[in-house]
Amino acid sequence: MNTSPYTIFGREYPCRYDAIVIGAGIAGLFCANILAKGGMKVLLLERHYMLGGFCSTFRRKGFIFDAATHFYPLLGNPTTLTGKLCKDLGIETEWARMDPVDQFHLPGLPPFQVPAELGPFIERLKQWFPEEAANIDNYFLELRQAYMYGLLYYFKGVSNDQAERLEKYSMLDKLNEHFRDERLKIILMADAPHWGSSPGSTSYVFDAMLRLSYFLGNYYPMGSSQKFADDLGKAFTDRGGKILKCAAADAILTEKGKAAGVRIHTVSKKDPEYFDFEAPVVVSNADALHTYRDLLGEEHRGDWMLQHLESLKPTFACFLTHIGLRGMDAKRLAEAEGYYWRTLDTSNIVRDVFKIFIPTHFDPSIAPPGCQILIVQRPTPKRVVDMQDYDAYKAEVHQSTMSRLRALLPEIDDHIVCASSASHHTSYRFTNNYQGAMLGWEMSPDQLGTRRLPLYTPVDNLYLTGHWTQPGGGITPVIVSAQRVARSILTGRDDGRELAEQYFTFNSMARAKDKAPGVERVQK
Repeated sequence: MNTSPYTIFGREYPCRYDAIVIGAGIAGLFCANILAKGGMKVLLLERHYMLGGFCSTFRRKGFIFDAATHFYPLLGNPTTLTGKLCKDLGIETEWARMDPVDQFHLPGLPPFQVPAELGPFIERLKQWFPEEAANIDNYFLELRQAYMYGLLYYFKGVSNDQAERLEKYSMLDKLNEHFRDERLKIILMADAPHWGSSPGSTSYVFDAMLRLSYFLGNYYPMGSSQKFADDLGKAFTDRGGKILKCAAADAILTEKGKAAGVRIHTVSKKDPEYFDFEAPVVVSNADALHTYRDLLGEEHRGDWMLQHLESLKPTFACFLTHIGLRGMDAKRLAEAEGYYWRTLDTSNIVRDVFKIFIPTHFDPSIAPPGCQILIVQRPTPKRVVDMQDYDAYKAEVHQSTMSRLRALLPEIDDHIVCASSASHHTSYRFTNNYQGAMLGWEMSPDQLGTRRLPLYTPVDNLYLTGHWTQPGGGITPVIVSAQRVARSILTGRDDGRELAEQYFTFNSMARAKDKAPGVERVQK
Protein backbone atom coordinates (compact mmCIF):
# COMPACT_ATOMS: atom_id res chain seq x y z
CA MET A 1 0.00 0.00 0.00
CA ASN A 2 1.49 3.31 -1.09
CA THR A 3 2.12 5.93 1.61
CA SER A 4 4.43 8.35 -0.23
CA PRO A 5 2.95 11.54 -1.69
CA TYR A 6 2.43 11.80 -5.43
CA THR A 7 4.05 14.54 -7.51
CA ILE A 8 1.48 15.76 -10.05
CA PHE A 9 2.02 18.79 -12.27
CA GLY A 10 5.03 19.66 -10.09
CA ARG A 11 3.09 19.65 -6.80
CA GLU A 12 2.91 17.09 -4.02
CA TYR A 13 -0.39 15.44 -3.13
CA PRO A 14 -0.81 12.98 -0.24
CA CYS A 15 -2.23 9.65 -1.38
CA ARG A 16 -4.69 9.38 1.56
CA TYR A 17 -7.54 11.64 2.64
CA ASP A 18 -10.57 11.59 4.93
CA ALA A 19 -12.83 12.39 1.95
CA ILE A 20 -12.56 12.89 -1.80
CA VAL A 21 -14.99 15.08 -3.75
CA ILE A 22 -15.25 14.42 -7.50
CA GLY A 23 -16.17 17.55 -9.45
CA ALA A 24 -15.61 21.21 -8.56
CA GLY A 25 -19.01 22.51 -9.57
CA ILE A 26 -20.77 24.72 -7.02
CA ALA A 27 -22.14 21.76 -5.05
CA GLY A 28 -18.72 20.09 -4.96
CA LEU A 29 -17.02 23.32 -3.86
CA PHE A 30 -19.53 23.92 -1.06
CA CYS A 31 -19.44 20.31 0.12
CA ALA A 32 -15.62 20.29 0.19
CA ASN A 33 -15.59 23.57 2.14
CA ILE A 34 -18.05 22.34 4.74
CA LEU A 35 -16.15 19.08 5.22
CA ALA A 36 -12.83 20.91 5.54
CA LYS A 37 -14.35 23.34 8.03
CA GLY A 38 -15.50 20.28 9.99
CA GLY A 39 -11.88 19.17 10.35
CA MET A 40 -11.63 16.63 7.54
CA LYS A 41 -8.65 16.24 5.21
CA VAL A 42 -10.27 16.63 1.78
CA LEU A 43 -9.16 16.27 -1.85
CA LEU A 44 -11.25 18.04 -4.52
CA LEU A 45 -10.84 16.66 -8.06
CA GLU A 46 -11.72 18.57 -11.24
CA ARG A 47 -11.05 17.40 -14.79
CA HIS A 48 -11.23 20.94 -16.22
CA TYR A 49 -8.45 23.51 -15.71
CA MET A 50 -10.94 25.88 -14.06
CA LEU A 51 -13.25 25.55 -11.07
CA GLY A 52 -16.99 26.14 -11.13
CA GLY A 53 -18.56 23.87 -13.77
CA PHE A 54 -21.39 25.90 -15.29
CA CYS A 55 -20.33 28.77 -12.98
CA SER A 56 -17.06 29.44 -14.80
CA THR A 57 -15.88 31.90 -17.45
CA PHE A 58 -13.76 32.23 -20.57
CA ARG A 59 -11.92 35.21 -22.04
CA ARG A 60 -11.89 36.71 -25.53
CA LYS A 61 -10.12 39.96 -26.52
CA GLY A 62 -10.24 41.36 -22.99
CA PHE A 63 -13.87 40.36 -22.32
CA ILE A 64 -14.73 37.97 -19.45
CA PHE A 65 -17.75 35.90 -20.46
CA ASP A 66 -19.83 33.81 -18.02
CA ALA A 67 -19.90 30.35 -19.52
CA ALA A 68 -23.46 29.58 -18.43
CA THR A 69 -24.90 30.70 -15.07
CA HIS A 70 -25.66 34.43 -14.87
CA PHE A 71 -27.66 35.15 -11.74
CA TYR A 72 -27.52 33.93 -8.17
CA PRO A 73 -30.54 34.13 -5.82
CA LEU A 74 -30.04 34.80 -2.10
CA LEU A 75 -26.22 34.59 -1.92
CA GLY A 76 -25.69 38.29 -1.29
CA ASN A 77 -28.27 38.32 1.54
CA PRO A 78 -26.69 37.01 4.79
CA THR A 79 -30.11 36.49 6.39
CA THR A 80 -30.98 33.68 3.95
CA LEU A 81 -30.01 30.01 4.22
CA THR A 82 -27.37 30.08 1.48
CA GLY A 83 -26.30 33.68 2.07
CA LYS A 84 -25.58 32.85 5.71
CA LEU A 85 -23.59 29.80 4.64
CA CYS A 86 -21.40 31.96 2.37
CA LYS A 87 -20.74 34.28 5.31
CA ASP A 88 -20.01 31.39 7.69
CA LEU A 89 -17.53 29.91 5.20
CA GLY A 90 -15.83 33.28 4.71
CA ILE A 91 -16.54 33.51 0.98
CA GLU A 92 -15.19 36.89 -0.11
CA THR A 93 -17.35 37.44 -3.22
CA GLU A 94 -19.03 40.83 -3.52
CA TRP A 95 -22.53 40.85 -4.95
CA ALA A 96 -24.49 43.35 -7.04
CA ARG A 97 -28.22 43.16 -6.47
CA MET A 98 -30.37 43.07 -9.59
CA ASP A 99 -33.17 45.64 -9.74
CA PRO A 100 -35.28 45.09 -11.73
CA VAL A 101 -35.03 41.33 -11.33
CA ASP A 102 -35.97 40.80 -14.97
CA GLN A 103 -37.80 42.23 -17.97
CA PHE A 104 -40.30 40.54 -20.27
CA HIS A 105 -41.04 41.40 -23.90
CA LEU A 106 -44.35 39.80 -24.85
CA PRO A 107 -46.53 40.14 -27.96
CA GLY A 108 -49.14 42.89 -27.66
CA LEU A 109 -47.73 44.29 -24.41
CA PRO A 110 -45.15 46.94 -23.48
CA PRO A 111 -42.01 45.65 -21.69
CA PHE A 112 -42.82 44.41 -18.19
CA GLN A 113 -40.14 45.03 -15.56
CA VAL A 114 -40.11 42.78 -12.48
CA PRO A 115 -39.31 44.90 -9.38
CA ALA A 116 -36.84 43.58 -6.81
CA GLU A 117 -39.53 43.61 -4.09
CA LEU A 118 -42.55 41.29 -4.03
CA GLY A 119 -45.12 43.91 -2.95
CA PRO A 120 -44.47 46.29 -5.87
CA PHE A 121 -44.46 43.31 -8.24
CA ILE A 122 -47.94 42.24 -7.15
CA GLU A 123 -49.20 45.83 -7.35
CA ARG A 124 -47.83 46.22 -10.87
CA LEU A 125 -49.65 43.06 -11.94
CA LYS A 126 -52.91 44.45 -10.54
CA GLN A 127 -52.38 47.76 -12.34
CA TRP A 128 -51.90 45.96 -15.63
CA PHE A 129 -54.75 43.49 -15.06
CA PRO A 130 -57.28 45.13 -12.68
CA GLU A 131 -60.02 42.64 -13.61
CA GLU A 132 -57.78 39.85 -12.25
CA ALA A 133 -56.90 41.64 -8.97
CA ALA A 134 -58.73 39.22 -6.67
CA ASN A 135 -57.31 36.23 -8.55
CA ILE A 136 -53.80 37.70 -8.23
CA ASP A 137 -54.23 37.96 -4.45
CA ASN A 138 -55.46 34.37 -4.22
CA TYR A 139 -52.67 33.11 -6.47
CA PHE A 140 -49.90 34.71 -4.39
CA LEU A 141 -51.52 33.59 -1.14
CA GLU A 142 -51.29 29.99 -2.34
CA LEU A 143 -47.83 30.60 -3.85
CA ARG A 144 -46.54 31.69 -0.43
CA GLN A 145 -47.95 28.50 1.10
CA ALA A 146 -46.30 26.43 -1.64
CA TYR A 147 -43.04 28.28 -0.94
CA MET A 148 -43.04 27.63 2.81
CA TYR A 149 -44.27 24.05 2.74
CA GLY A 150 -42.07 23.29 -0.27
CA LEU A 151 -38.97 24.42 1.62
CA LEU A 152 -39.87 22.05 4.44
CA TYR A 153 -40.60 19.20 2.05
CA TYR A 154 -37.84 19.44 -0.55
CA PHE A 155 -35.05 21.23 1.34
CA LYS A 156 -35.58 19.94 4.89
CA GLY A 157 -37.09 16.53 4.11
CA VAL A 158 -40.11 17.19 6.35
CA SER A 159 -43.29 15.65 4.97
CA ASN A 160 -46.43 17.77 5.22
CA ASP A 161 -49.96 17.63 3.86
CA GLN A 162 -49.80 20.95 2.00
CA ALA A 163 -46.70 20.08 -0.04
CA GLU A 164 -48.04 16.63 -0.79
CA ARG A 165 -51.35 18.17 -1.93
CA LEU A 166 -49.61 20.62 -4.27
CA GLU A 167 -46.68 18.55 -5.53
CA LYS A 168 -48.65 17.00 -8.41
CA TYR A 169 -49.25 20.36 -10.12
CA SER A 170 -47.18 22.02 -12.83
CA MET A 171 -46.72 25.78 -13.16
CA LEU A 172 -49.19 25.82 -16.04
CA ASP A 173 -51.78 23.81 -14.08
CA LYS A 174 -51.96 26.44 -11.34
CA LEU A 175 -51.90 29.43 -13.70
CA ASN A 176 -54.82 27.95 -15.62
CA GLU A 177 -56.64 27.31 -12.36
CA HIS A 178 -56.31 30.90 -11.12
CA PHE A 179 -56.41 33.11 -14.22
CA ARG A 180 -58.32 33.73 -17.44
CA ASP A 181 -56.12 36.33 -19.16
CA GLU A 182 -53.46 34.57 -21.26
CA ARG A 183 -51.22 37.64 -21.13
CA LEU A 184 -51.11 37.55 -17.33
CA LYS A 185 -50.30 33.84 -17.39
CA ILE A 186 -47.39 34.46 -19.75
CA ILE A 187 -45.98 37.22 -17.52
CA LEU A 188 -46.05 34.82 -14.57
CA MET A 189 -44.20 32.15 -16.54
CA ALA A 190 -42.14 34.33 -18.87
CA ASP A 191 -38.86 33.25 -17.28
CA ALA A 192 -39.79 29.55 -17.24
CA PRO A 193 -37.04 28.70 -19.79
CA HIS A 194 -34.47 29.13 -17.03
CA TRP A 195 -35.79 25.80 -15.66
CA GLY A 196 -34.80 24.06 -18.88
CA SER A 197 -38.33 22.74 -19.38
CA SER A 198 -41.76 23.94 -20.42
CA PRO A 199 -44.20 25.48 -17.88
CA GLY A 200 -46.42 22.45 -18.36
CA SER A 201 -43.61 20.16 -17.19
CA THR A 202 -42.11 22.26 -14.39
CA SER A 203 -43.21 21.67 -10.79
CA TYR A 204 -45.44 24.41 -9.37
CA VAL A 205 -44.06 23.96 -5.83
CA PHE A 206 -40.42 23.91 -6.88
CA ASP A 207 -40.92 27.01 -9.01
CA ALA A 208 -42.71 28.75 -6.12
CA MET A 209 -39.77 28.11 -3.80
CA LEU A 210 -37.23 29.72 -6.09
CA ARG A 211 -39.49 32.34 -7.68
CA LEU A 212 -40.27 33.95 -4.33
CA SER A 213 -36.63 33.67 -3.27
CA TYR A 214 -35.75 36.19 -6.00
CA PHE A 215 -37.48 38.85 -3.95
CA LEU A 216 -35.09 38.15 -1.06
CA GLY A 217 -32.30 39.18 -3.40
CA ASN A 218 -31.15 38.19 -6.88
CA TYR A 219 -27.48 38.88 -7.44
CA TYR A 220 -24.59 39.00 -9.89
CA PRO A 221 -21.07 38.20 -8.57
CA MET A 222 -18.68 41.11 -8.99
CA GLY A 223 -15.79 39.92 -11.10
CA SER A 224 -17.93 37.28 -12.88
CA SER A 225 -19.08 33.77 -12.00
CA GLN A 226 -15.46 32.61 -12.03
CA LYS A 227 -14.63 34.97 -9.17
CA PHE A 228 -17.30 33.27 -7.06
CA ALA A 229 -16.01 29.79 -7.90
CA ASP A 230 -12.41 30.85 -7.25
CA ASP A 231 -13.39 32.44 -3.92
CA LEU A 232 -14.91 29.10 -2.90
CA GLY A 233 -11.70 27.39 -3.97
CA LYS A 234 -9.57 29.83 -1.97
CA ALA A 235 -11.67 29.36 1.17
CA PHE A 236 -11.23 25.60 0.77
CA THR A 237 -7.44 25.67 0.36
CA ASP A 238 -7.14 28.18 3.22
CA ARG A 239 -8.66 25.42 5.37
CA GLY A 240 -5.99 22.98 4.24
CA GLY A 241 -7.96 21.38 1.43
CA LYS A 242 -6.22 20.12 -1.70
CA ILE A 243 -7.48 20.87 -5.24
CA LEU A 244 -6.26 18.80 -8.19
CA LYS A 245 -7.38 20.22 -11.53
CA CYS A 246 -6.95 18.57 -14.94
CA ALA A 247 -7.64 15.26 -13.18
CA ALA A 248 -10.37 13.03 -14.60
CA ALA A 249 -11.91 10.36 -12.39
CA ASP A 250 -11.72 6.88 -13.94
CA ALA A 251 -13.17 4.76 -11.14
CA ILE A 252 -14.55 4.94 -7.64
CA LEU A 253 -12.58 2.36 -5.70
CA THR A 254 -14.47 0.09 -3.31
CA GLU A 255 -13.58 -2.49 -0.71
CA LYS A 256 -16.11 -4.90 0.78
CA GLY A 257 -19.02 -2.83 -0.51
CA LYS A 258 -17.69 0.47 0.83
CA ALA A 259 -16.13 3.46 -0.88
CA ALA A 260 -12.35 3.31 -0.60
CA GLY A 261 -10.97 5.98 -2.95
CA VAL A 262 -10.76 7.27 -6.51
CA ARG A 263 -8.57 6.36 -9.50
CA ILE A 264 -7.73 9.32 -11.75
CA HIS A 265 -5.70 10.20 -14.82
CA THR A 266 -4.18 13.55 -15.66
CA VAL A 267 -5.54 15.63 -18.55
CA SER A 268 -2.88 17.66 -20.38
CA LYS A 269 -0.89 17.81 -23.60
CA LYS A 270 1.43 15.18 -22.16
CA ASP A 271 0.65 11.48 -21.89
CA PRO A 272 -1.77 10.80 -19.04
CA GLU A 273 -0.50 9.62 -15.69
CA TYR A 274 -2.60 7.40 -13.43
CA PHE A 275 -2.96 7.64 -9.65
CA ASP A 276 -5.03 5.97 -6.94
CA PHE A 277 -6.12 8.14 -4.01
CA GLU A 278 -7.48 6.50 -0.87
CA ALA A 279 -10.36 7.79 1.26
CA PRO A 280 -13.11 6.13 3.30
CA VAL A 281 -15.64 8.69 2.01
CA VAL A 282 -16.30 9.72 -1.61
CA VAL A 283 -18.73 12.39 -2.83
CA SER A 284 -19.57 12.59 -6.53
CA ASN A 285 -20.56 15.99 -7.88
CA ALA A 286 -20.15 14.48 -11.35
CA ASP A 287 -22.94 13.60 -13.75
CA ALA A 288 -25.11 10.92 -12.13
CA LEU A 289 -25.24 8.59 -15.13
CA HIS A 290 -21.46 8.88 -15.52
CA THR A 291 -21.04 8.07 -11.83
CA TYR A 292 -23.16 4.91 -11.95
CA ARG A 293 -22.24 3.75 -15.45
CA ASP A 294 -18.54 4.60 -15.69
CA LEU A 295 -17.11 5.16 -12.21
CA LEU A 296 -18.78 2.34 -10.27
CA GLY A 297 -17.99 -1.29 -10.95
CA GLU A 298 -20.67 -3.53 -12.40
CA GLU A 299 -20.95 -5.41 -9.12
CA HIS A 300 -22.46 -2.28 -7.53
CA ARG A 301 -25.08 -1.61 -10.17
CA GLY A 302 -27.08 -3.67 -12.61
CA ASP A 303 -28.15 -2.74 -16.10
CA TRP A 304 -31.60 -2.00 -14.69
CA MET A 305 -30.10 0.90 -12.72
CA LEU A 306 -28.73 2.43 -15.90
CA GLN A 307 -31.97 1.76 -17.76
CA HIS A 308 -33.87 3.62 -15.07
CA LEU A 309 -31.53 6.62 -15.14
CA GLU A 310 -31.65 6.75 -18.94
CA SER A 311 -35.47 6.70 -18.76
CA LEU A 312 -35.54 9.93 -16.74
CA LYS A 313 -36.01 13.17 -18.62
CA PRO A 314 -33.14 15.68 -18.43
CA THR A 315 -33.63 19.43 -18.68
CA PHE A 316 -32.96 21.11 -22.02
CA ALA A 317 -29.48 22.16 -22.89
CA CYS A 318 -28.87 25.87 -23.33
CA PHE A 319 -27.54 27.46 -26.52
CA LEU A 320 -25.58 30.58 -25.58
CA THR A 321 -24.24 33.35 -27.78
CA HIS A 322 -21.55 35.55 -26.20
CA ILE A 323 -20.91 38.95 -27.79
CA GLY A 324 -18.35 41.59 -26.90
CA LEU A 325 -19.45 45.10 -27.91
CA ARG A 326 -17.73 48.46 -28.09
CA GLY A 327 -19.56 51.77 -27.80
CA MET A 328 -23.17 50.54 -27.76
CA ASP A 329 -25.67 52.93 -26.22
CA ALA A 330 -26.23 51.79 -22.63
CA LYS A 331 -29.87 52.88 -22.65
CA ARG A 332 -30.54 50.84 -25.80
CA LEU A 333 -29.00 47.76 -24.22
CA ALA A 334 -31.01 48.22 -21.01
CA GLU A 335 -34.22 48.45 -23.01
CA ALA A 336 -33.33 45.31 -24.97
CA GLU A 337 -32.48 43.15 -21.94
CA GLY A 338 -34.85 40.38 -20.84
CA TYR A 339 -36.96 37.47 -22.10
CA TYR A 340 -38.61 37.55 -25.52
CA TRP A 341 -41.71 35.55 -26.48
CA ARG A 342 -42.85 35.71 -30.11
CA THR A 343 -46.25 34.14 -29.34
CA LEU A 344 -48.43 33.35 -26.33
CA ASP A 345 -48.25 29.65 -27.17
CA THR A 346 -46.38 27.82 -24.39
CA SER A 347 -45.94 24.74 -26.57
CA ASN A 348 -43.45 26.67 -28.73
CA ILE A 349 -41.23 27.74 -25.85
CA VAL A 350 -38.09 26.13 -27.30
CA ARG A 351 -38.47 27.67 -30.73
CA ASP A 352 -39.80 31.07 -29.75
CA VAL A 353 -38.22 32.16 -26.45
CA PHE A 354 -34.79 33.61 -25.83
CA LYS A 355 -33.18 35.92 -23.27
CA ILE A 356 -30.75 38.84 -23.53
CA PHE A 357 -28.52 39.47 -20.50
CA ILE A 358 -26.08 42.36 -20.09
CA PRO A 359 -23.69 41.51 -17.19
CA THR A 360 -21.70 44.72 -17.66
CA HIS A 361 -24.72 46.61 -16.28
CA PHE A 362 -23.70 45.16 -12.91
CA ASP A 363 -19.93 45.00 -13.31
CA PRO A 364 -18.34 47.07 -16.11
CA SER A 365 -14.88 45.78 -15.15
CA ILE A 366 -15.45 42.44 -16.92
CA ALA A 367 -15.15 44.22 -20.28
CA PRO A 368 -12.52 46.64 -21.63
CA PRO A 369 -13.20 50.38 -21.05
CA GLY A 370 -16.10 51.63 -23.14
CA CYS A 371 -17.23 48.09 -23.94
CA GLN A 372 -20.20 45.90 -23.00
CA ILE A 373 -21.08 42.22 -22.92
CA LEU A 374 -24.31 40.82 -24.34
CA ILE A 375 -25.27 37.17 -23.79
CA VAL A 376 -28.21 35.40 -25.43
CA GLN A 377 -29.67 32.24 -23.88
CA ARG A 378 -31.91 29.85 -25.81
CA PRO A 379 -33.16 26.46 -24.60
CA THR A 380 -32.61 23.67 -27.09
CA PRO A 381 -34.07 20.15 -27.05
CA LYS A 382 -31.34 18.80 -29.35
CA ARG A 383 -29.67 15.70 -27.91
CA VAL A 384 -25.95 15.09 -28.17
CA VAL A 385 -26.54 11.52 -29.33
CA ASP A 386 -28.82 12.72 -32.15
CA MET A 387 -26.27 15.15 -33.51
CA GLN A 388 -25.13 14.25 -37.03
CA ASP A 389 -23.56 17.50 -38.25
CA TYR A 390 -22.63 19.49 -35.16
CA ASP A 391 -20.92 22.36 -36.99
CA ALA A 392 -23.90 22.89 -39.31
CA TYR A 393 -26.38 22.86 -36.43
CA LYS A 394 -24.32 25.30 -34.37
CA ALA A 395 -23.92 27.66 -37.33
CA GLU A 396 -27.65 27.54 -38.06
CA VAL A 397 -28.71 28.41 -34.51
CA HIS A 398 -26.00 31.07 -34.24
CA GLN A 399 -27.21 32.76 -37.42
CA SER A 400 -30.83 32.53 -36.27
CA THR A 401 -29.86 34.19 -32.97
CA MET A 402 -27.96 36.96 -34.73
CA SER A 403 -30.89 37.60 -37.06
CA ARG A 404 -33.22 38.12 -34.11
CA LEU A 405 -30.67 40.40 -32.43
CA ARG A 406 -30.34 42.50 -35.60
CA ALA A 407 -34.10 42.91 -35.71
CA LEU A 408 -34.00 44.29 -32.14
CA LEU A 409 -30.71 46.19 -32.42
CA PRO A 410 -30.14 47.03 -36.10
CA GLU A 411 -26.87 48.80 -35.33
CA ILE A 412 -25.29 45.90 -33.42
CA ASP A 413 -22.94 44.71 -36.19
CA ASP A 414 -21.15 48.07 -36.12
CA HIS A 415 -20.22 47.49 -32.47
CA ILE A 416 -19.27 43.79 -32.34
CA VAL A 417 -15.69 43.13 -31.25
CA CYS A 418 -16.05 39.37 -30.88
CA ALA A 419 -18.85 36.80 -30.95
CA SER A 420 -19.05 33.05 -30.31
CA SER A 421 -21.67 30.47 -29.47
CA ALA A 422 -21.79 27.48 -27.14
CA SER A 423 -24.24 24.61 -27.68
CA HIS A 424 -25.32 21.53 -25.74
CA HIS A 425 -22.21 19.81 -27.13
CA THR A 426 -20.01 22.51 -25.58
CA SER A 427 -21.71 22.00 -22.21
CA TYR A 428 -21.23 18.25 -22.47
CA ARG A 429 -17.58 18.55 -23.48
CA PHE A 430 -16.61 20.83 -20.60
CA THR A 431 -18.86 19.52 -17.80
CA ASN A 432 -19.74 15.97 -18.91
CA ASN A 433 -23.40 16.64 -18.08
CA TYR A 434 -25.66 14.09 -19.75
CA GLN A 435 -27.01 15.53 -23.04
CA GLY A 436 -25.53 18.89 -22.03
CA ALA A 437 -28.48 19.33 -19.62
CA MET A 438 -28.49 22.73 -17.94
CA LEU A 439 -30.04 21.66 -14.60
CA GLY A 440 -29.80 17.88 -14.34
CA TRP A 441 -33.07 15.98 -14.47
CA GLU A 442 -36.17 17.98 -15.30
CA MET A 443 -37.91 19.49 -12.25
CA SER A 444 -41.23 17.91 -13.14
CA PRO A 445 -43.62 16.74 -10.40
CA ASP A 446 -42.78 13.10 -11.12
CA GLN A 447 -39.00 13.64 -10.87
CA LEU A 448 -38.80 15.45 -7.53
CA GLY A 449 -38.91 14.49 -3.87
CA THR A 450 -38.58 10.75 -3.28
CA ARG A 451 -38.81 10.21 -7.04
CA ARG A 452 -35.51 12.03 -7.61
CA LEU A 453 -32.16 10.30 -7.27
CA PRO A 454 -31.18 10.17 -3.56
CA LEU A 455 -28.07 11.79 -2.10
CA TYR A 456 -27.09 8.35 -0.85
CA THR A 457 -26.07 5.40 -3.03
CA PRO A 458 -26.18 1.63 -2.49
CA VAL A 459 -22.41 1.78 -1.82
CA ASP A 460 -21.55 2.66 1.78
CA ASN A 461 -19.91 6.07 2.20
CA LEU A 462 -20.49 7.07 -1.43
CA TYR A 463 -22.71 10.13 -1.84
CA LEU A 464 -24.09 12.25 -4.67
CA THR A 465 -24.43 16.02 -4.70
CA GLY A 466 -25.47 18.53 -7.35
CA HIS A 467 -28.39 19.02 -9.72
CA TRP A 468 -28.85 15.34 -10.65
CA THR A 469 -29.83 14.44 -7.12
CA GLN A 470 -32.21 15.72 -4.43
CA PRO A 471 -33.56 18.32 -4.00
CA GLY A 472 -33.08 19.47 -7.64
CA GLY A 473 -31.43 21.89 -10.07
CA GLY A 474 -30.50 25.53 -9.59
CA ILE A 475 -27.93 27.33 -7.43
CA THR A 476 -29.91 27.17 -4.18
CA PRO A 477 -30.95 23.48 -4.46
CA VAL A 478 -27.42 22.27 -5.28
CA ILE A 479 -26.01 24.14 -2.29
CA VAL A 480 -28.69 22.52 -0.13
CA SER A 481 -27.66 19.10 -1.49
CA ALA A 482 -24.03 19.87 -0.54
CA GLN A 483 -25.06 20.88 2.98
CA ARG A 484 -27.12 17.74 3.49
CA VAL A 485 -24.36 15.43 2.28
CA ALA A 486 -21.69 17.17 4.37
CA ARG A 487 -23.93 17.06 7.44
CA SER A 488 -24.47 13.31 7.01
CA ILE A 489 -20.74 12.72 6.71
CA LEU A 490 -19.72 14.93 9.63
CA THR A 491 -22.39 13.56 11.98
CA GLY A 492 -21.94 9.96 10.89
CA ARG A 493 -25.66 9.71 10.10
CA ASP A 494 -25.70 7.45 7.06
CA ASP A 495 -29.35 6.52 7.53
CA GLY A 496 -30.36 7.03 3.90
CA ARG A 497 -28.44 4.11 2.42
CA GLU A 498 -31.43 1.77 2.62
CA LEU A 499 -33.59 4.44 0.97
CA ALA A 500 -31.19 4.53 -1.99
CA GLU A 501 -31.55 0.79 -2.45
CA GLN A 502 -35.33 1.07 -2.16
CA TYR A 503 -35.35 3.88 -4.75
CA PHE A 504 -33.75 1.71 -7.41
CA THR A 505 -35.64 -1.44 -6.39
CA PHE A 506 -39.00 0.33 -6.55
CA ASN A 507 -38.25 1.93 -9.93
CA SER A 508 -36.96 -1.32 -11.40
CA MET A 509 -40.22 -3.01 -10.32
CA ALA A 510 -42.23 -0.16 -11.84
CA ARG A 511 -40.36 -0.50 -15.13
CA ALA A 512 -40.94 -4.24 -15.17
CA LYS A 513 -44.67 -3.71 -14.53
CA ASP A 514 -44.88 -1.15 -17.34
CA LYS A 515 -43.30 -3.64 -19.75
CA ALA A 516 -45.41 -6.61 -18.66
CA PRO A 517 -47.65 -8.13 -21.37
CA GLY A 518 -51.20 -6.85 -21.22
CA VAL A 519 -50.32 -3.88 -19.02
CA GLU A 520 -51.13 -0.52 -20.53
CA ARG A 521 -49.36 2.44 -18.98
CA VAL A 522 -51.59 5.42 -18.32
CA GLN A 523 -50.03 8.60 -19.67
CA LYS A 524 -50.12 11.54 -17.29
